[in-house]
Amino acid sequence: MLLLALAEQEYVTEFDRSGLMQPVHEGTVLYRHARHAIDSQTPVLVPDTATDANLRSGGFPTRGRASVLAFPFPPIKPVGVLAVIWYRRARPQQLARQISTLRHIGELTAAALGNVGFRQVIEGRVAARTEEIAEAAREHAMELHRRDRVEEELHRISVTDVMTGMLNRRGFFQHAERSFKVAQRQGLPSALIYADLNELKSVNDGLGHDAGDRLIQDVGRILQESFRDSDVVARLGGDEFAAFTLDAAQPEVILARIQSNIEHFRQRSSLPYRISLCIGIVPCDPTSDLTLSDYLSLADKRMYEQKKARTKRGIDDCSPKSAQLPTARQQSMSPTPIRADS
Repeated sequence: MLLLALAEQEYVTEFDRSGLMQPVHEGTVLYRHARHAIDSQTPVLVPDTATDANLRSGGFPTRGRASVLAFPFPPIKPVGVLAVIWYRRARPQQLARQISTLRHIGELTAAALGNVGFRQVIEGRVAARTEEIAEAAREHAMELHRRDRVEEELHRISVTDVMTGMLNRRGFFQHAERSFKVAQRQGLPSALIYADLNELKSVNDGLGHDAGDRLIQDVGRILQESFRDSDVVARLGGDEFAAFTLDAAQPEVILARIQSNIEHFRQRSSLPYRISLCIGIVPCDPTSDLTLSDYLSLADKRMYEQKKARTKRGIDDCSPKSAQLPTARQQSMSPTPIRADS
């Protein structure tokens, strides 16, 4: 019989004289002596004891007298015991001579168990380390994802106008520059629009800054509705707005679209203020060496000329006037201003 007591678990195996495993019965005389040997941590020699029906030899129950030797291993803090039964009486000296054999078998068994235990420890450490690495990888991936979200949010904030939710000046140049380069490479018609909101100061002075903020937000929505999703529309700051469009339409068509949206917005909203824009539109020549900043300056100049002309005509003179704009090669000529009012 081999009895092992490992980690508060007991494992028992019986073998017959041919080495074949037999059913285990805990109440047998062999089991009792094996249990006593491991509990007392000393060998047990029993020269003469009665057998019982639960012990079998060659498949048949045993009867009569027997001798038992049980040897615990290892010598210090044993974890197992080898127990042998002979179906005859024996003298103590005869049993004692078998102790060396059982000790040797026990040492081999203990070594095998030690190897198994060491392997289990190593496997446990490897599994624990693998789990630690996997957990660290998961945490690292989560941290990278969190950083990506933070960076995306910081970038969004850096290119977004807080009041209107539109692109700000930084965002306009980042996005419009890409579209501008595409238009240059592919020879596509495009245009840059610069818009200035009239009478913002009078609204702030007369109705308060909250009303002035709502006016700016209303203009932002109107301009966003006037262009396609692929166009770049931004609030540059204060009462100034800009748009870059890959649009083959003539400036008059763009202006008419803005005027129409202003009128529709006025009709569906009860506004305590008037929406009036001065707009400068510059077609961009893909063969020109002018930069996006150059076109923005030209559009700003045209807008400013319109604003001066409007001031000379008086605040109530809001009739829209527009004309065919020159090409980039003709932009040194005096431009005709464009205006949108409601």
